[in-house]
Amino acid sequence: MTVTKGSGTPFVRGNGASAWQEAKDHATWLERAREAEKLGDTGAALLHYEQALATLKEPEHDPRAADVLRFIGSVYRERGEADRAERRYRESFAAAQRADYPDGMAHASNWLGVITMGRGRLAEAEALFHRAGRLAGRTKNERLAGAIEQNLGILANIRGDLDAAVIHYRGTLARFRAVSDEWMLGLVLNNLGLLHTDLQEWHEAEAAFDEAFDLAARTGNAMLENAVEVNRAELGIARGDLDAAADACARARTLALLRSDRQREAEALKFQGVVARERDDTSAAARLLAEAADLADACDDRLLMAEVAREQGELLYRGGRNEEARILWSRALDLFQALGARLDYQEMESRLAALAA
Repeated sequence: MTVTKGSGTPFVRGNGASAWQEAKDHATWLERAREAEKLGDTGAALLHYEQALATLKEPEHDPRAADVLRFIGSVYRERGEADRAERRYRESFAAAQRADYPDGMAHASNWLGVITMGRGRLAEAEALFHRAGRLAGRTKNERLAGAIEQNLGILANIRGDLDAAVIHYRGTLARFRAVSDEWMLGLVLNNLGLLHTDLQEWHEAEAAFDEAFDLAARTGNAMLENAVEVNRAELGIARGDLDAAADACARARTLALLRSDRQREAEALKFQGVVARERDDTSAAARLLAEAADLADACDDRLLMAEVAREQGELLYRGGRNEEARILWSRALDLFQALGARLDYQEMESRLAALAA
């Protein structure tokens, strides 16, 4: 690979580099990459991770290579570049396998499950999560086991099995509170807030989002801050507080643009479109939802594609354009069915039946 050197202490390669110098240089680039990632500078983070990878003399048999490849994959995932993320996660798994590094294999399997879940292949994602769980069990990695359980909760939520989702989230929450893992705790609280929103438990949802945001700010987790703002927008719309939803959308979109996060930008655009529609600003709603649809397609996020199609159909239906609404709702129906999103599928099925009556 081609490595562009940045400013600061250069890394050392070749036969003359001592093991101590190699470890020092590797740790330096990793630290710089993580700081850049916390600040939302994904371009710098990618550069520094690639430089960390380049310091390894024998990456084919070094478990550290599997970790760095996974970190690179996660930066791409946060930017909404699913294909690049998947490729790096697969490289990470292969590197961990060559190095006989079960913890690295477990991490890579978990993230491959996340990518696969976003593409709507839920059975395949579930298999990847269970494989990750078995590998994490071999290494007794409790933090990773908690992350995998959280992802199984997300999977259950998508399928409409809210009882199972609650069990997974609460179990994960207790696990991370016990070990005082604030980074992971914030992620779980964010997902739990979404679940409370689905259940129309407004106070509980708001409390979960507030705690998640505070943890994100304290730990420097820009990605989580962005995700919480997106979900606060959804909460505002669900409870009919359009002013709060609009404010959250604006903050979420600004953060996403700063972080080059196309997926969060698409979600913010979707909710901005919904707010505009609810305020009877039809032209703005159509424009914002069209932008959201294009970004969702670019990110290959099937669930988001279905959600945007549903909102676009609703906009057309309210304008009396029933045939165009039917086409978009049928698209949403097919996507929800492929995803196994039972509750969303049932909702679309009912709307289409009423439209045909």
